[in-house]
Amino acid sequence: MSLFVVPILPRARFLQNLFVTCVLTCFAAAISLLYMWTAIKARENTTHLTAEEQHNGPVPGAQVSPSYNAAASACLAVWFFFWLWAYNTFRAFRPQYFLPLIVFSIYINVTATYGCIFPTMEQAYSLTKRLLDSFFVGFGIAFAVHFVILPITTRDVVTLVLNEYLHHLRSALDAQVQLIQSLPSRRLATVTTIQRVDSDRDENTVDQTNEWPEAAKWRTATAAATECQVKIQSEMRYVKREIAWSKLNAKDFVCVSKLLRNVLISMGGIETVIQGSDRLEKMGGWASAELYKETRRDIVDQDQEEQSLSQLFLQLQQPSQQLIGAMIEGLDYAFFILGFTRKPAFATREDLESRKVASLEGRGFAGHLERAIDDFLKARERPLMEWCSTKSFDTIPGPDIPAAHRQRSRSQLYLILDLGFSIVTTARGIADLVRFADSKMEDGTMQQRRLIMPTWKTLKKWASALISREDGNLDYQTYSYRSGTPTVYLGDALGVERDPEHLSPESSWEKLTDHLRLIPKVFGSKESWFGFKVATGTMIVALSCYLRNSQHFYIEQRVIWGAIMVAISMTQTAGSGMYGQFMRVFGTFLAMIFSYIDWYMVNGHTAGVIVFVGVTMFLYHYLLVTKPDDPVIPMIGMITTILIVGYELQVKKVGVMISESNGQVFHPIYELAPYRLACVLGGVSVACLLTYFPSVTTARSEMRKDLGNTLYLLGHYYSLTHKTISLRLQRLGGDARDKDHLLRKAEKARIKLFAKELILIQAMKNHLHFIKWEPTFGGRFPKETYEQLLNHTQNILRFTGITAYVTKTLQELPDNAHPGSGDARVSWTKDFNALLASLDLASHHVTSLLAILSSAIGSGKPLPPYLEAPERLHIGKMLTTLDSEILNTQHVCEPGYSVYAVIQVSMTMLEEDLAGLLANAKKLVGEANFDFDVVQQDYEKRVGVHALSSAGRNKED
Repeated sequence: MSLFVVPILPRARFLQNLFVTCVLTCFAAAISLLYMWTAIKARENTTHLTAEEQHNGPVPGAQVSPSYNAAASACLAVWFFFWLWAYNTFRAFRPQYFLPLIVFSIYINVTATYGCIFPTMEQAYSLTKRLLDSFFVGFGIAFAVHFVILPITTRDVVTLVLNEYLHHLRSALDAQVQLIQSLPSRRLATVTTIQRVDSDRDENTVDQTNEWPEAAKWRTATAAATECQVKIQSEMRYVKREIAWSKLNAKDFVCVSKLLRNVLISMGGIETVIQGSDRLEKMGGWASAELYKETRRDIVDQDQEEQSLSQLFLQLQQPSQQLIGAMIEGLDYAFFILGFTRKPAFATREDLESRKVASLEGRGFAGHLERAIDDFLKARERPLMEWCSTKSFDTIPGPDIPAAHRQRSRSQLYLILDLGFSIVTTARGIADLVRFADSKMEDGTMQQRRLIMPTWKTLKKWASALISREDGNLDYQTYSYRSGTPTVYLGDALGVERDPEHLSPESSWEKLTDHLRLIPKVFGSKESWFGFKVATGTMIVALSCYLRNSQHFYIEQRVIWGAIMVAISMTQTAGSGMYGQFMRVFGTFLAMIFSYIDWYMVNGHTAGVIVFVGVTMFLYHYLLVTKPDDPVIPMIGMITTILIVGYELQVKKVGVMISESNGQVFHPIYELAPYRLACVLGGVSVACLLTYFPSVTTARSEMRKDLGNTLYLLGHYYSLTHKTISLRLQRLGGDARDKDHLLRKAEKARIKLFAKELILIQAMKNHLHFIKWEPTFGGRFPKETYEQLLNHTQNILRFTGITAYVTKTLQELPDNAHPGSGDARVSWTKDFNALLASLDLASHHVTSLLAILSSAIGSGKPLPPYLEAPERLHIGKMLTTLDSEILNTQHVCEPGYSVYAVIQVSMTMLEEDLAGLLANAKKLVGEANFDFDVVQQDYEKRVGVHALSSAGRNKED
């Protein structure tokens, strides 16, 4: 039992798992005594039958259990089926209790098996006591191992993840340098396929961008850093719950997590540049070239434009590289000050003096970063202004300067500003992290360790979390991966929920009976159906325990192993079920091989067997630590090895007679190991049958439903994000630190929705993985379409989040690029902020479209006709309508201008992804056709098509 509470878990997780397991074990003991008592009473009420009538079964010659009683067996079978349904329904509702419920399952399986042969309650009490003793001895061993041998805290895990996080951030910044160096080569000549066609030919332009290895490297490093951020974020609630002897308290870890998240979000702006560059190349490359009958002058202009753009990127390379180098040093410094890493490489006195830093333990490094940011902005200003002067942005379009030419030049400008904005905001985010580290050094936090206790509020939240769903936490997908599919409830995202069959209750009777509707709702839920299927599958195997001629065989030959395997190997979707069932069979086969090695390698000598079993447990635990999201093989392997080898050691110690006193016949190891495999295979086969019969829930259908839920939440997230942006720009949200103000509430709700979105996106990725394990009947699953829909959904979520973050940084940016540069720039910034605050950047069409797509995909019904993507929102036109000089390129180096560029690029690409989302949704579910004329078709059947045509001609005449 010590394996089921997983002593290698971090302390808060281990204690929660241990507490829940102990509670469920005690509950299992209580209900076991209840149904064993009812079975014994049923036996007492049927003792009038003769011994011959009780012991002779319908099958001649079959060995009959001497204590068999039909009433007791039937009573226990009913109880057993009910509790199988109850706990599996609960397992579907609360997937985080997967392992504790396995312990519960084992307990009730054992008591329901042996309870039907007990004639007195003394035997029931004895079995319950021995089971509780053995279970809690295992729990105690796990408790001792965790606190004495492996005292791992959540803070230790977070520290390890932070070290990995730092490595990936450095890799991403290094890749960012390489990406900037590769930008001059991203021109028209690098496009793999561009077909130029004549204007008189009706052919489409085919384009395809070239591979970008630097961008792929950056994406890989950023994805790894994002995964670390998700891990840290999911561990924060456990950090708050632990008693620790540490320097940093829980609030400090939360602040570090938030600061790193800001750095990662800022760094994610490079993804906008990459996608924008790719989309520009698909339209013809960075050069503003037309693909139709180009003249020689046009080609010369293209070459000049590419050269000027390449020259601009070359001039920005060295300042960017210097700033990114300072950013990497800032990360090393902050992590060292906070005690996460060792002393950085630039710790020598000469290096510190060159950076104007007194020491690694004092202030000054944030100033070094700020100077690096100012140097970058100054170095960028002259080449950017010179490049803008060659583009004639501020002149009126004419024959010499086509509007398309200027529009493409503006797209190039916006992407350049987006790139610079991402670098600068990332540097400022790292500077904030450095200042936080310096503050912890100044206030004495990092001087000594202290006892840190969880607050009373944290303990109350922990208690409520034990009985609530955790579908808002980022580690919920880990539990869901084991259970097949996560059920993320939309909750408040549905808004005002109305029941089309019931009005709101008004009278006392209506309010009282309204709660009774919960009963059919629970019994009719998909979780209840899953519990019923699991209970039915388990009873298919366990039914032989309650029949006269097979009860003795069931107990003697350990068929209970197969019954337990049915209960734990069924999941809610067919794909995850097939995957888990295969892994359990393979894991049992692997454990059988290890058992043979552990036993026969030392010829059954106890000391040698213990050593080899220890090595086997180490290998399994290594796999469990390195692959924590998929623990099936290591868990079943460890349990099977202990079952087989431990039983043989028991027989060697106490003898065959005592070992068989529980009714189970002795088998040598060469028989017991394959017998265990056969029981697992039988149980898994029944589970596989019940997965598809009488009905099946496939990963494909869950993929569609989860996509619909994701789009609905995305619409709510989009609406709430723009409400937050509006409050922030108009400064109506109040102080963000005040819990009662609108901005704080909106931001908290937005983050919760974002977490649910991430969980659903990860769930859909899991579905795409599990689909490979489902057999295909009929047409092929449109996997490519779903992948494109998922990609568009992620992009919309990303660009919406970037827009929210950019408007947040707008209030934190300085009034001008360089302090002391004059009142004119300060005035421009104030005017720009005022104009931006007066705009309505939200599109209700976007929210409506996402809701319609969600309903159509979730229900599988076609989209309504004539549905179109929203029109592109041109912020520049809206601003210039209010002030024609506000976007003059003389202000292009102002921070506010870069904010405008980032918002415009993000919204433009968001709308392109919305169009792609709509197109793929139409491809998936189709579009309703209301042009079908039933009256005309019926008339054609009765009169004839020719008569109808001639009548039409006569009418025209």
